[in-house]
Parts: sequence; C-alpha cells; structure tokens
Amino acid sequence: MNFIKIKFVIVLIFVVSLLSTPYFVSSEIKIYDTDIDIQTWPENPEPYQDVNIKLVSYATDLTKANIVWRVGSKILLSGYGKTSYSFTAPGPDVLTNIIISITPANSLDKITKEIFFKPSEVELLWEATNAYTPPFYKGKALVSPEGTIKVVAIPNSSSIKYGKGNISYKWKRRDETNLNVSGYNKDSYLFENNPLNKTEDVSVSVSSIDGSYNATKSLEVPTYSPEVLFYKKSPTEGILYNKTIDNNYVMSEDEMTIVAAPYNLAIKGSESIFDYKWKINGDPIKTPTNKTELTIRPVSRGGYADISIVFENTNKLFQIITGKLKITL
Repeated sequence: MNFIKIKFVIVLIFVVSLLSTPYFVSSEIKIYDTDIDIQTWPENPEPYQDVNIKLVSYATDLTKANIVWRVGSKILLSGYGKTSYSFTAPGPDVLTNIIISITPANSLDKITKEIFFKPSEVELLWEATNAYTPPFYKGKALVSPEGTIKVVAIPNSSSIKYGKGNISYKWKRRDETNLNVSGYNKDSYLFENNPLNKTEDVSVSVSSIDGSYNATKSLEVPTYSPEVLFYKKSPTEGILYNKTIDNNYVMSEDEMTIVAAPYNLAIKGSESIFDYKWKINGDPIKTPTNKTELTIRPVSRGGYADISIVFENTNKLFQIITGKLKITL
C-alpha cells in the first residue's frame, strides 16, 4: 500500500514538473533576398547630385533589423533600423558600389544587397522649328501656341561609343512615354505644343546596349505669345531691322514702305497658308504683292494713319496675331 502511494507521488511530481517547465517554440522567420527592395531617387543620378537610398520590405520590420552600409571595407552607416542613406554622387563615369548587409529581427540569416551608381550626363537642347524671327536676329526663336518643338538629346560620357544602334532613348512628355519616337538611335523628339499649356515638360532616359551608361534628363519649354514689330524698308539699304517703327512715328517722306515682322509666330515654312489682312483707319485694303510689306503715300499732311495687320492660319485655332501702328502724317 505504501509502495503504491510513493509511486503515485512520483508520477504526480513528474506531471507537475512538465507543466511548470517553459515550452520553447522557435520563432525564427525565414527572410529572403527578394523580400527586401531598394528604392533610389533619382534613379539615374547626374554627377555631383544628391542621391537618396531607402530599404523597403513588407515581409519584415526593418526598423528592428541590424543594417550595415559600406563601400568596400569602409563602413558608411550601421545600427538597428538604419533603413536609409544619402550621399553625393561622384563625378562622371566614376563607379560607386554600395553593399548593404541586413540581419532581420528573429532571423539568423544575413541578407546582402548591392547597388551600383555610375553618374552619367545627357544634355537636352530645344528649338522652335517653325517660329519666325527676322534675318540676323541674335536671339532665340521662341515657342508660340501650336508651334513645333524639336528636342535633341546629346549623351556625354567617355564610356560609350557613339554610332547608330549603340544608344537607346525613351522619350516622355508630361510623364507619358511616347513609344513611337523612342528606341535605338532616336535622339530627337519633334512635336506640336499644346496651346493650353504654358510650358511643355519633356524628359528622356538614355542607355547604352552594354548597360554601362544610363542617364536621365528633363526640361521645361516655355510658351510665349507672338508679337508683330514694324520696320522701315529703305530703297537702297533694304529692311532696316536695326530699328523698329514705334507708335506715333512722324512720317516726313512722300512715300514709305513698312514691313510687318511676326516674331515667334509658327509661320516659318507655311507662309502660303496664312491670311494677311491689312487695314488703314479701320478700312480693309487689298493685300500687297509682298504680303508683309505696305507702301504709304499720304495725300495730305497733318493727320494720322492707324495701320493694322492680322496674320491668321485658318487651319489652326490659336495661330492668329494682330499688329498695330499709328503714324503721324
């Protein structure tokens, strides 16, 4: 009987011991390399541009991870939750390899991520291809409503060889990729501007076949209103573009030819489809043979003449401009 009691007590103590002993369950989580992404902005930095890098993951809490950033053996940044790093990009064609070692919380596995930066440059130049400016004009022709713009990309890198097919271009306009003008050797983009936009936003991403060269550039092309200026035409010297005829000009000659110059109007190359409507003191007159030139012969002195001209492309809604001039006779 006592033997049975002793055995029962031993069994009871064993059961109680099992219940009071902590029960350990492994909480280690397997994190894979693909569970952690690297975000950079800008994506293709220019030389000496500030670069920001950030680690992102939906599989683990990176704020609890031990993260070490380094270049070669040099540690740039280390500690728990160091999910971002910023630096200034080096000069053109200088390669920077940043290595990121990540030990997530509740994981014994170390994940290594690498990112390479090789700053490259591309220049963007634009021109208003059909905007009018007079001969010998030293300024730049500007874009007016419904004018045609040509943007040209010029890669600048010693690591690429120039030639057809070596470089690919991806053009965007207002953040929308235009596949029709993108591709290998397509280094220019020609388009008509939207008359409702004050600026045209254009960008290009350029890359070489071997991947050694990658660059991105964007620009804003402003839109301006065209303007009509008037000049005197000399019988011996031609059009005197060095000086405009201002309002209330006093005419001392018996005869004078004035020339209307529609600055920045998208008329270049399509002059024949424009209407030229001259008026004197509000009365329409027959369009001269030289449509932009008007010869005046006063029949009396002491009065004045209100002269106006309208340039209008009847095929376009916004390509119309009026110039006005008042001359004292």
